[in-house]
Amino acid sequence: MKHFHTTINHFSRQVSSFFDEQLSEFGLATSYVELLLLIRSNGSCTQKTASEALGLAPSTITRFVDKLVKQGLIKKEKDGRESILKLTQKGIDATRKMDIIYREAETKLKEKLGDKYLETTGKLLNYGIESFSE
Repeated sequence: MKHFHTTINHFSRQVSSFFDEQLSEFGLATSYVELLLLIRSNGSCTQKTASEALGLAPSTITRFVDKLVKQGLIKKEKDGRESILKLTQKGIDATRKMDIIYREAETKLKEKLGDKYLETTGKLLNYGIESFSE
């Protein structure tokens, strides 16, 4: 029998690989796409907000931002001590298609695993995340 951590880790890698495959035409891992879509949905965000929203370390977000700035997809604007992340026109154009393909991937995952499974699993995972945050 697999250990609990092994099972969770294996499932997480499978879901990540599924999304990476669906989004492969962009040449970015899913986490990068999710950062771009977060900025798109909010109009802008700070690196701290992005870190909290995506559950990634601030150093990881910094690495992502550096890469996305180099690719011309986002720009950083200083607001006091914080950096505000905004999409460039190239980023706006790219995220239009990314958003469509990301939503299609979510639909495919729902079809593969079932709505009830995803709903229940999502609730359980969110409960676990909240439990660790206390």
